[in-house]
Order: sequence, then C-alpha cells, then structure tokens
Amino acid sequence: MVRYPYFKQKCTSLNDFLGKVDSLVNNGWMFRGQKNGSWELKTSFERACGQFNVPQNKKRQVETNMIREFQRRVHQYERFSPNDDDECLALMQHHGAPTRLLDFTYSPHVAAYFAFEAAEPKSKVAIWAINYEWCKEHLKEIANHLYKEYKSYRDIRNGKDFKLIFRTRRFEKFLLSVTPLRMNERLSYQRGVFLCPGDIETNIMDTLTNYTEMKDLKNKVRKYIIPTGENNEVTIEALQALDIMNISRITLFPGLDGFAQSFATRIHPLFLRQGSH
Repeated sequence: MVRYPYFKQKCTSLNDFLGKVDSLVNNGWMFRGQKNGSWELKTSFERACGQFNVPQNKKRQVETNMIREFQRRVHQYERFSPNDDDECLALMQHHGAPTRLLDFTYSPHVAAYFAFEAAEPKSKVAIWAINYEWCKEHLKEIANHLYKEYKSYRDIRNGKDFKLIFRTRRFEKFLLSVTPLRMNERLSYQRGVFLCPGDIETNIMDTLTNYTEMKDLKNKVRKYIIPTGENNEVTIEALQALDIMNISRITLFPGLDGFAQSFATRIHPLFLRQGSH
C-alpha cells in the first residue's frame, strides 16, 4: 500500500469541505486549491527545472542568477523595486516567473475558488491544508539553530533573516510559511502566504515526506478531495456560492484582466439569468 505524506479526506461539496475545515480557520492553517485532485505539490521552479533538465546541484545557482537578473531590470517595468530576496521572489511569483514559492492562502474560500474555477466535469479537485504553526515548531526539533532566525523573520520580516534561512547553502529539509514585509497587491487581496522549502535542490513532495516523518499526518498536512459531478454541478454550485460571497477573479485579481477573466465562472450565476435585449 502506497503511503502519502498527507492525510486524505473526501468531501461531497463546497459546504462539506468548509464544515470540515471550520476548526482550522485562523488556527494556524493555510490552504491551496488545485483543479486536479491527482496533482501533488510542485513549485513552478521545480517544473521549469524539470522541463529543461537542470541538474539538482545547479538549482541554487540558477535561482541566484534569476533573482539577480530580476533585480537588475525590474525597475524598467515597475515603480516598486524589491529590497530583499523574499520581496523579490514574491514579486517574481506574482508576475509568473518560476520560483521556489508555492502559493497558499489563509482563506479556505479563496483556496476553493482556485480549485473550482477551471474544474472539469467528471473529475475531482483538491484543496490542501498545511499547519504552518506545526512547520515552525518542528523546525526547532530538526534545526534548532535556525528556529531563532525564523522566529525573528516572522516577527519583523527582516530580509537578512530570510537570506540566512533559505538562501545560504544548507541541506536541512524543512517547509515554512513566508510573507515579505512589503506585500504586493495580489497577496493582500487573496489573503496570500507562501510555502517555502529550505532546500531548493530537493523536490517539495520529498521535502514534505521528510518533514512530516510520516507521523500524525492529520495534524500536519491534509488533502481534501471533492468530485465535480457528472455535469460539473458541484463546481457550478460552488462557484455560485463563492460569487455571492464576492469571491471571484474580479476581487482576487483587481483590474481589467481580472474583470474580463471573471466572465467564465460567472456564466451560471449571472449571464444565464440575464434576459436578452
């Protein structure tokens, strides 16, 4: 029997999921929605390195060069120039560059939206929940010398602490939540937070397996699976409910792009109900 480094739980609907995670909200957990229930966790940096066959021992060098190139030229496109590596990686992630950061949110509703917005009929979506307070406390057990620096980072968001913990060469395999001091627009609107691996040379699922030690998974990492329905009826119901809560591309991605992209998921709650003129 294959064992996975997470506790898997089946749900029947959005409401069923929200009921199951109610006790986790504002209690040390963060969430991530994925449209395909079979997908594991993988960073965009991990996917890009796999696509172009980057050797494991060259990944750190590649990341360093990417950050440097971004810092050299970002002023040509943005008035906001990041001061530290965490700000830089967050802005890179925001604009689609491959990074070691994995998008999460403190809101299970936002995570559910990202799971359902492009879901297919007769499929399953997944919503991950990770206990970020456990991630922090477990760091004390496996790398106590880094715990003080991470606690300092959490308290004051000092870029030097981030660099010490994540950007110096090390081989401890841990996962921690991070947000930079200066948050970009998308992080604010989505109640966003990142999951960040300590060792960039190790795939995130391997890191997760090592970090959980495959024990007490229900209290550490959960993966909720929700079928979309024969005709996507569970998806439609979920998106309608979330639209009433004002959770859509309009609110999560402010601007004309978010407004235009919202049309697809608002077909049922809005456009089918409007009369023709």
